[in-house]
Amino acid sequence: MTHFKFNDIIILADYEDGDNLSLKRKLSLVLIMADVLVIAMVVTFKGNSTVDVKAKDTVTAANVLVQSEESLDNYINNEIEEYIVAREEAAAQARAAAEAEAARKAEEEAAAARLVAQEQARQAIIAQTAPVADTSYGGVAGFAAQFVGNPYVYGGTSLTNGADCSGFVMSVYQNFGVSLPRTAGGQATVGQAVSIENAQPGDIISYGYNGVVSHSAIYAGNNTIIHASTPSLGIRTDSMYIMPIVTIRRVG
Repeated sequence: MTHFKFNDIIILADYEDGDNLSLKRKLSLVLIMADVLVIAMVVTFKGNSTVDVKAKDTVTAANVLVQSEESLDNYINNEIEEYIVAREEAAAQARAAAEAEAARKAEEEAAAARLVAQEQARQAIIAQTAPVADTSYGGVAGFAAQFVGNPYVYGGTSLTNGADCSGFVMSVYQNFGVSLPRTAGGQATVGQAVSIENAQPGDIISYGYNGVVSHSAIYAGNNTIIHASTPSLGIRTDSMYIMPIVTIRRVG
């Protein structure tokens, strides 16, 4: 039991700290004390002296207190109901957002899977239709052909462990005592230029767009090349017309 006393008016309230309504009761008592303070001040100032609150005033005060507590109860209950509704709405919105995000991610993953499948199918078709180089010429083209199937490695120069396009051409020619520039652009400037009609196995074919060289290959005869293609395709044979030809160079 808790006692609050003001000007001989004693207000009794019982509540338990563990009760879910204890906070509400405490708030009620705060407003009750405020009401009692106002009533006592009015009585004091009217009489210009300390006046005891009589039975009639006590009943009036009690009625005011009851009304105040009921008003507070209604206010708190309304606030609680609004809070519960708002929380449920927020939870529903969060669930909807999570479901939409999950659906979006699922669609992205499905689209990525479709792209991978399409690329694998495309590469399979390319692998099945790749032309066969004529290795009977021997020399540079014949030597290069033995490395078909080895990996493509960006920046690499190993004919067995992996090379990129210009690294492959450079390493093949090193075996014939010919030193070439490391880049495709540099290899497009060596030796002398020859026409497509006069191309011979072992010639370097430089590819690119708008005259800018970006790829090197070794001509292998029969309109085919041997080159380090891509990371997924490795060192392989292809048609010599896979890209725009910028120049054909003959060295050695």
